[in-house]
Amino acid sequence: MMIPFNVIVPVRNEEVQLQSTAPALKASLTGLPVTVTYVLNATTDASRAVIESVFGHTACIIELPHAGKANALRAADASVRGNLIVYLDADIVVTKDTFPALLHPLIEGHADFVAARLVVDLSQSLGFALRVGRVWGDQLARRPDAFMCCTAINENGLKQRGPWPDVLADDDWARNRIDPSRRMIIEAAKAYMTPPLNLLSWVKVRARWICGTRQLKNMGENFNPGEKIMPRGSVIDLAAYYIVRLSAELLALIWQHRQSYWSRDNSSRRKNCV
Repeated sequence: MMIPFNVIVPVRNEEVQLQSTAPALKASLTGLPVTVTYVLNATTDASRAVIESVFGHTACIIELPHAGKANALRAADASVRGNLIVYLDADIVVTKDTFPALLHPLIEGHADFVAARLVVDLSQSLGFALRVGRVWGDQLARRPDAFMCCTAINENGLKQRGPWPDVLADDDWARNRIDPSRRMIIEAAKAYMTPPLNLLSWVKVRARWICGTRQLKNMGENFNPGEKIMPRGSVIDLAAYYIVRLSAELLALIWQHRQSYWSRDNSSRRKNCV
């Protein structure tokens, strides 16, 4: 039996993405005992209008004056009732089967922290971005530690995790705080993501991941880079993948040297690379 749960969605200038993800989220929750909380942090576009057009007054909307995903997550955690929480990125598409499958192990006590199996939607990708996406999507599908974008946690997991710190790689930090024997990727729970659509965006995204990983490593607390899954694909696909990867390493070093801000859209995570 499904028990009441919360879905928390941090938002920073996600107007375009929300036009597809918000209706999908609402449809996926039909008949479920859920409270949806969108946290808008320093949003300047029409994200709120899109959310309200879809959910009306059935979703809680919190507006924060300053950008910062960790701050948004802390504010949402403080506002919700109950200890069964889903954290969902604003650009992720879910289906009606996602949440029952995702939450079942938490409700039954088989796990304290779970994640949906991410599926990379390459339908909009072209050229070399498509080649990079194929390699990365294949890696992601084989990773046993891909706790990201659509995760859920119960009361025991919240006690292990603790409050959100100001880190870049919040998903990895949360994963590393949970006992490995109490966390699971739920293959039956699918969540769909659109990868970067050009090489420059790919380089920037990977550079941010590198900065986040280095920050966790420098923090030292329960740092775990996760299991290494080797890329595979055609020669041309792998060439495109490694060009992006090496370029991202260089960009991450530049960002660290300049202590520059980073964000896909100058939005939710404006933190210095550490």
